[in-house]
Amino acid sequence: MGPAAAYRTCWTRWGNDPLAQARGVSFDRTPSGPIHAPPGHVRVCAYHTDFDEHPVCWLDVASVAEAAMICADLVAACGWNIDFAIAFDEAGEQVAGGAPY
Repeated sequence: MGPAAAYRTCWTRWGNDPLAQARGVSFDRTPSGPIHAPPGHVRVCAYHTDFDEHPVCWLDVASVAEAAMICADLVAACGWNIDFAIAFDEAGEQVAGGAPY
């Protein structure tokens, strides 16, 4: 686990929206459905408040502690146009972060 800024290049864009790929913004409001981390990982999902039906981007990390650190220092860790993060375990349970409302 490194400093939050070390994760800036690790994020993966959610979905395959051509507008998001070209301009870094999306108006796709398709719900994500349940989010599950791969076995042995925690999936950190970063959201924009105005379009919170699905994450803007995500990354998989090794532990709940690492996910909590990223959620707590999201601006430094991500750098995308996001407002909050939620981390999910293999079962799809929220284990860190959360929506501000």
